[in-house]
Parts: sequence; structure tokens; C-alpha cells
Amino acid sequence: MNKRFGDRFWIGFGVGTASLLVGACLYWASPYAATWDEVDFALALRRYDVLAMQPHFPGYPYFVLGGMAVHAFIANPAKALSILNVLVLFSAAFPIVLLLARHMPRPAALWAALSVLSSSYVLLASARPMSDGAALGVLWWYIWAVEWARRRMAWTAQLLPMALFSILMGGRLSYIPFASALLLLWHEDWKTHRRLGRVAASLLAAAAFQFVWVAAVAATEGGLWPFFKLGFAFVVGHFSDWGGTAAASPLPFWERVCRFVLDNFLWTGMASRNAWLLAAYAVVGAIAWRAGRLGLPRPLVVSALLYALWALFGQNIDKPRHLLPLVHIALVFVWGRLLAAPRTWRFVLAAAVVMLQSTIGIGLLREQAKTPPAVYQLADDLRDKRQPFVVYTWEETRVLDYLNVPFPHKDVLHFSFFLQDKENYRHAAIYMTNHVVQGFEAQGIDVSCHVRKMKTYRSSLLADPVYGTITLYEWVDGAVR
Repeated sequence: MNKRFGDRFWIGFGVGTASLLVGACLYWASPYAATWDEVDFALALRRYDVLAMQPHFPGYPYFVLGGMAVHAFIANPAKALSILNVLVLFSAAFPIVLLLARHMPRPAALWAALSVLSSSYVLLASARPMSDGAALGVLWWYIWAVEWARRRMAWTAQLLPMALFSILMGGRLSYIPFASALLLLWHEDWKTHRRLGRVAASLLAAAAFQFVWVAAVAATEGGLWPFFKLGFAFVVGHFSDWGGTAAASPLPFWERVCRFVLDNFLWTGMASRNAWLLAAYAVVGAIAWRAGRLGLPRPLVVSALLYALWALFGQNIDKPRHLLPLVHIALVFVWGRLLAAPRTWRFVLAAAVVMLQSTIGIGLLREQAKTPPAVYQLADDLRDKRQPFVVYTWEETRVLDYLNVPFPHKDVLHFSFFLQDKENYRHAAIYMTNHVVQGFEAQGIDVSCHVRKMKTYRSSLLADPVYGTITLYEWVDGAVR
């Protein structure tokens, strides 16, 4: 009787806490499109055009389609996408509970899932108009479907994870390393049946599911060949210019690894740059490591390792949000081990951590929704200036276009272009952002004696580590060293 009452109490407490958390995340979902990629997605809800980067390659049709559905009820396109992310992310509670319930009672599985989904940094990064939150939710459904198919002998069971992987790729292509879970599923099927026909059928079915969204996007771009040409140009740029990958970054290898593990994963991803949360997870991790027995499914472990390598070498080290799947998988491992042998004190510990990180996460969400991004502050400030001026920016110009600002602004990447173009504005003040100044310095051009600091605009660096701080400078003519 006591056990039944305890189970009901913890289930009711968990469901109530989850409901409050979902409500807070929906209410404080970001209404701003503050980065280049976010503007891409917001504009796609008004007019879908991959060539015009609405959104950028490969088009993410499933995410945009879901955003359009929410946009029918929410006027702000950025807010609509943020709400979609929250809804799909929290739907992952079901597959996480189903995965863990095979190893522990349902109340423990529920609190493990809630402990994972209440991760404060994941909440902050997901409640924005990018596809991270929705993709993370679909990822858990896909992982569950792979495990579900592994326990069944029927070939038709494999169709579900194939379909979900297609939705995943049509929402966030960078999660492609998780295809290894499907490959392991097919390998196990081959070891069991030794039939090439089954493997061939699996490959064809998986290709057909992917072709659905690829063909749909290609049709909007004039066919498959123009679509693949666009994709090739995007991939080349990602790895050679603006993508922040290991190939394009001057960061030394070991410094990149340390930043990846210590800063992006532990300090930011797990602890949200909060010392109390970091200490709490140090305690939880130590207990889970000593007392737990739960192991993760092999397809999930292999996929996570491959994705970690991809995130380290093939993604922008300046953006910790690329590690969201790793943060979630690590939390499933920690909480799964801790709660695999449910005891009251472990439930109490989980509840305390959930309250702590939920409080931190909701505070971060509230700050993100209430404080305009730095680039919005810059735009509002410059609207009031009456004298003629032009602003040279880096990626900020994409957001300024989105905001329909009434003043001239241009993106500038090369100092030679700037010197030539500024001659068109001899009778106007010339402003530039700190990213332009830093870009010139990276080209070996010292402009420190020729710029005067005007104002610094600040918003959450945790939400946007690249453009969370923007300093505006005025150009002062003179010889450049």
C-alpha cells in the first residue's frame, strides 16, 4: 500500500512539474530572430526559397512545415518556431520513458526523463527559432524506434525508424551521424536472417523515405541538379570559410578539444555556466557512477561517439548548442543509472536537481524573451540618428534586413572592399561593429587608431555566444598601418 501511494505521489508530482515547465517554456519562448540562421527560418514561414536562404540548405522542410502550422495561430514567425521546438522537445518524454521503463519502474523512468528534459541550457537553446529543439525531440523518438525494431523479427518494424530518420534529416541534417543506429540495426538483421534481399529492401526503403523530402525541396529549386549544386556550394563554404570547423579554424587541436569538453559540454551544456548546478551534477554523477548498473543501448553509444567526433571537427566550436544531443544522452546515462534502483532519497535528489535547473532555465528563458538581442538594441538605437550614416557589419546585416531598418547597412568581409566602398559615403558618418574590426585584424590590418568606440550592446551570451555582445565603432579617416 505504501509503495502504491509512493508511486502515485511521484508520478503525480512529476507530471505536475512537467506541465508547469512546459507552460513556462511556451510562455517565455523567444520572439526574436537574432542570428543569421534564425532569420533564415523565420523568413521561410513567409516565403519558402532555399536559393534565397529562406531557409539555408538543405531546406529543412519538415521543420518549416511544422512552423507554418504553428504560425497559423502565432503571428510572430520567430515565436511560432520557438513554440514548435518546445512542443516537439517535450514530446521526447514518451520515448525516453519507454526506453528506461524496461530497466526500472515507471515512476523512476518518468523522473529520469524529467531530469533530462529540464536541463536548463537545453531549454534555453531549444526555445529559439532554430531547429535544435525539434530535432532533439525527433531524435529520441528515432532512437526508441530503433530499439523497438531490434526486439522484433518482422522486417516491417524497421520502417518506423527509417521514417523517423527521414523526418530527422528533414529537420536537422547535422544529426546524420545517428544513421549509424540504422546501420547497426541492419547488421543485426543480417546476422539473424542472412538474406541479402532483406538488407537491399531496407536500403531502398530508407532511400525512399529520404527522397520524399529531398525531392520536395528540389522541386522548389528547379530540380535535383540545381539543388545538389546549391548543396555543394553550401558544404564547401561550411568547411572552408564561415562554418567554424576544425578545417577553417586557427584554434590548435588540443585547445579545441579542451574547449569542446570543458567549456562547451561541461560548463555550458551541463551546468549552464552556473556553479551550483555544476556542483549538483558533480555529486549526482559520482553517485550514479558508483551505484548504477544501467548501460545505454549499443546503437545509441556508437551514434553518440560518432556525433561527438562530428561536432568536434565538423561544427562551429563557438556554438555550444551543437552539443545538445550529447548533453541529453549523458543525462539519460546519469539519471538512468541513479534511478535504476529507485529509493526515496534518490527521488528526492532528482526532484531537488529538477527544481534547481528548472528555476535556472526558466530564469534564462525569461531573460532571453524580455531582453532584446544586442543586434535589436543596435537597430533601435540607430533608428533615432538623424545625420547621414552607414553601418558596416558582418552577419548582423541579415538581422537588420529582417527588421527593415531605415538606414543603410552592408556586410563587409575584406578590408580592401571596405576602403573602396566607403568612398561612396564621403558625407556620412561611417560605423562598424566589433566583428568587422576583428575581421580586419585577422587579415593583418591594424585599425585601432582609426576607430572610436561609440557604444556596447549586450544580451545573453549563453543564448548567443557570438553576437550576444556588439560594440559599435565610428571610423576616423587617416592612414592605416
